[in-house]
Amino acid sequence: MRNFEFQHANIDYYDYRLHWNVGKLDDFLYLIKKDGSQINKILYRKGDLYNENNRDYFLLLKYTENYYDDKITQDKNRKRHLKSEWCILDKDGNEKIVFDNSFCSPYLHRGLIYSVDHKYYNIETGYCYGSVSSSMSSDTFIFLNTEFDKDKTKRGVIKINKFDGTFELFQ
Repeated sequence: MRNFEFQHANIDYYDYRLHWNVGKLDDFLYLIKKDGSQINKILYRKGDLYNENNRDYFLLLKYTENYYDDKITQDKNRKRHLKSEWCILDKDGNEKIVFDNSFCSPYLHRGLIYSVDHKYYNIETGYCYGSVSSSMSSDTFIFLNTEFDKDKTKRGVIKINKFDGTFELFQ
């Protein structure tokens, strides 16, 4: 169970949208501890695929103030923008992973496993289990087919415990 709540960001949306060129977006959130104090000053959004089925980790969109490079635009009114990045937070609101590639599509599996670009990782350790051609899942385990992984030592079927990250390779 998460140890924080979402609170709509108390900002003047009209002025903020104009200043940071965010169009009609008005669903920015802050993370608030159970005692009512704000965890940080970072703006988040839940995104279309937000899911609370994984109670220890959460996948959110993080927004930070940024400026476009002159190669993109030299119009001073359009340079300001909010940069969005996917991030994984733990149940206390601590950012565990921030994906700096805005075009990636991470997927948060139940437990402490996430995948991105056909690779599966451990959230806590960063360990890459391998490059996957197919997978299946049970309540406790994820089974990965890594027969085409570039690293020949990881080829086979990997059985990963979703909750503690331990794994077994069957070659």
